[in-house]
Amino acid sequence: MVSGITTVNGSTIASNFTSGPGQTTFSNDFNAGTTVTSIFGLGAFSVGGSTVYPSVAAVTADNIQTTVSGASLISFNGLNDTVSAGGSAPYMSLLGNSSVLNEGSGPSTVIGGNGASTVNAGSGSTTVVGGYGSLTFTGGTSSNDSITAGSGMETLNAGTGGSNTLIGGSGGTFINLTGASTGDHIIGGTGSPPNPAVTIVNATTTTGNFEIDTNPNGGGTLVALLGGGADTVIGGGGSSIITAGSGPDVFGFVNGHAGGSEYILGFNAQDNMLFSGYTTPLTEQVTGGSDTITLGDGTTIVLLGIDHKVF
Repeated sequence: MVSGITTVNGSTIASNFTSGPGQTTFSNDFNAGTTVTSIFGLGAFSVGGSTVYPSVAAVTADNIQTTVSGASLISFNGLNDTVSAGGSAPYMSLLGNSSVLNEGSGPSTVIGGNGASTVNAGSGSTTVVGGYGSLTFTGGTSSNDSITAGSGMETLNAGTGGSNTLIGGSGGTFINLTGASTGDHIIGGTGSPPNPAVTIVNATTTTGNFEIDTNPNGGGTLVALLGGGADTVIGGGGSSIITAGSGPDVFGFVNGHAGGSEYILGFNAQDNMLFSGYTTPLTEQVTGGSDTITLGDGTTIVLLGIDHKVF
């Protein structure tokens, strides 16, 4: 069902048009001036093609499960709606309340809503900007995804394509990395008391290499469990707790970029620590069975369980 249609092949019809059952291809019926404004029925709808422009689909009813192909914009206005995006053309999606978006092969830009939303990526590249509601994102096979969590409780599951960027939000963000993909970039979220951002990264089953910027914009807390690859962690502001993995990890600190506190568990002989831009010598002392290193910009590094100085 589609409303707001005023012309079919140049002829005027009622503002509400009801399609027949099953697959309905609107692009074969409507002319270039047609605008598809609402989908509130079940089925599979094609609203794209050279004969339909602009291709805008708004899912307006509740509990709708549908496939939409060819739309340049998919808007969720109902409750508990599930939309599968067909076709390979780029599109934007505006999430609403309790919505599920199953993506296809087309590149997409997704804007989060106020409800609990789920985005299941496909083979096309995806850009997500989280909203005020909770978000569960599961990556697909594409690379170069850019996923930014919002202010709700977010779960970001990286895909298999590698070279993806996942950014924690201002609320609580859980980031899961698995497998052998390489080049993923994780950035901790930022928040201010009394509700500082918390980003938790679980990469224990990874074998590929990735990078974490703990809290580059200051504030917030990041907890990370590294995997089997040669991972890199860049210290930032706020507080971070890092458990080193089984691979040769690098912990880097840049003067003026850091300033927070970083606790490292499991640091061993195959791991390395790098410093850039510091002119003031570091200070180091062992207290309580752990080595504490203080840098010139106030950064504190605690090597938990290391009972001797490493410098």
